[in-house]
Amino acid sequence: MMRRAIVVGVLALGLGVSTTSGAAPTDPGERAEALLFGAAINRFVAKQLPSTFSVRGDRDAGIGAADVTLVDARYCGSAKGGNHGRLVGVLRPAWGETAPAALPALEARDCHGKLDEAARRLAGAPDAGAIAVVELTAEWVPSEVRVSIGDIAVAGDGKALARTVARAKAAGPLATADTSGLKLQTERGSSMAFDLALSFLKEGVLATLTVACPGCAPPAPRAPAIVPASPPADADGVVGANLRLANRVVGLFSEDGPLVLDMDRQSVEIRNIQIAGGEGTLSVRGRATSRAVAETALVQIDSSGADLRLGEMRAEPELENCAAQAGGASMRCNIRNAARGPAAAALAAAMTSRYRGKLLRTLIVPPPFSFDVGGRRLTLRLTPTRASATTSSLVVQGKADVE
Repeated sequence: MMRRAIVVGVLALGLGVSTTSGAAPTDPGERAEALLFGAAINRFVAKQLPSTFSVRGDRDAGIGAADVTLVDARYCGSAKGGNHGRLVGVLRPAWGETAPAALPALEARDCHGKLDEAARRLAGAPDAGAIAVVELTAEWVPSEVRVSIGDIAVAGDGKALARTVARAKAAGPLATADTSGLKLQTERGSSMAFDLALSFLKEGVLATLTVACPGCAPPAPRAPAIVPASPPADADGVVGANLRLANRVVGLFSEDGPLVLDMDRQSVEIRNIQIAGGEGTLSVRGRATSRAVAETALVQIDSSGADLRLGEMRAEPELENCAAQAGGASMRCNIRNAARGPAAAALAAAMTSRYRGKLLRTLIVPPPFSFDVGGRRLTLRLTPTRASATTSSLVVQGKADVE
């Protein structure tokens, strides 16, 4: 079987419990989307190659099992009306300690041309030997993704290879993977389970995630509703979520530790973070504690613009309840409260002076998004190039790296 890294990583990117179609999710409004475009998918594929899998023999025909190696692959977009994803790959007979001569890489034109033309071109390389150019198709059905071999073209001295690949095709899906109950895990082990639906687009693979709901209907694959459907000029991955789910994910990752802002001669830790948005605006709120002063203030960090840029920062002191105290205790309580107002104002002024005009995405970098998929931990890291907000969602674009 082809290694899980290829099957799951490529097609279930970005990034359990079987379900039935009888019930509706408890909160269909909690939704996130991750769209990885072809460049990011192809980079991930390249990291996994070469990858060898075994093909069963035919005992009645006296044919033994054989190993073949996938040496190159390229994502080619959707097929069959968008219900399937399509890749073009190059197979060679598995080798021992000495690798065969390198082949030219697949090109964009190989996604649109005939497979036999690509096979003849690659077989023309010196010492190419037997090669097969194959179509790999992926289909998502609730709640599973299946990967199969489609068309085949063989070149070089490839008769034996042709028979081996034909047996692999006839055997059915190369691999399957569950897409329900996938756990999003933080670096310190906190987790949240999601159900995943896949849509195969011309430009990439869209993963739609909803909070796992055993016994509920799985999310239906669809066109992007939160993230843009076409790749921005400076990004090959986009992650977006509506604010309700975004706050749940923020809370999950907050369990790993507070957001720490460094300022002159002090650091500020912000906990209990919540976000709120408007069209082109986003506010980050939380409880801030300066390590230099053992006091806590309620802070709000506002940002705005097409690429969210920080503006004014506000802080309100957390006050003691002095009404329940009497005499000298009440007086001392009121004195402490009176000092907290100027301290909070000074904190807000220092934060505004330090961070006003900076991009929000440089202050709060998206964490690595790690899922357990098919028994393997798959991690999506996004280096942001733009962050934007609407009245209902937060979207981050960037350079995607999948491990």
